[in-house]
Amino acid sequence: MEPNELTAVTQSSAHELTASAAGVYDRISDPMMAIKTLGRSIFLSGIFGLDKPEQGEILAMQCLVEKKSPLELARTYHFIQGQLAIRSDALLAKYQLAGGKVNWITRTDSLVEAEFSKGDSKAVIVADMKEYVGNGTALGKDGKPKDNWRKWPRRMLTARAISEGVRLIAPECCFGTYTVEELDATPSKPVTRANTLSIDELVPEGKREAAVAVLRQVGHLTDEQGWADISPDLEETLTKKPAAFLSAVDKQFSL
Repeated sequence: MEPNELTAVTQSSAHELTASAAGVYDRISDPMMAIKTLGRSIFLSGIFGLDKPEQGEILAMQCLVEKKSPLELARTYHFIQGQLAIRSDALLAKYQLAGGKVNWITRTDSLVEAEFSKGDSKAVIVADMKEYVGNGTALGKDGKPKDNWRKWPRRMLTARAISEGVRLIAPECCFGTYTVEELDATPSKPVTRANTLSIDELVPEGKREAAVAVLRQVGHLTDEQGWADISPDLEETLTKKPAAFLSAVDKQFSL
């Protein structure tokens, strides 16, 4: 798919998702509680591969500010090195929505040239593979081309041209934000990690009776014991890898 076609699709999807999410955010009466709740959901979902619940809250704040759903935010940004990095196709869409134009002059695996314009500002941006090989950007520690530059050289050069062109002609579209390609890192992937939430945070109050029933069935609690009798050692065991426990609780709760 060519850049202009990709931008059109991105713009259409963004409009639909943003309109839907905006209606939800407009009805929020307690923003801080919404941020904590949404942040925890983002953290547990794994869509950004976060390491801490607090990072989920930062992303939840961004959702509220931009009035976007978490999935739309994931389509726009990646969370890299502790910060949001915007995708180059999302940046191009944002630039064009702001009235910017781009004319692709050359797009090959070795050279990308494009004219960016907005209002009275105009500039031709050149992304040359020789430059990025020469300054080491496209090379790994072994001196060989990095996988992304080797597999998708035209895509990487296009992304670099977009980043430079938009930053020069319409800096308001990317002020304080790097593109994924500028950070030159692979987007964060969901990783297996130890859960950092307490059992009280993992199990809603309404499901605790079902949780107690599950723990009694497997012998962790006696018939006389309840939620308050869960020992620190048992809590640590349950919260290290909570998926199986929570699944059993949900099944019990639905009975």
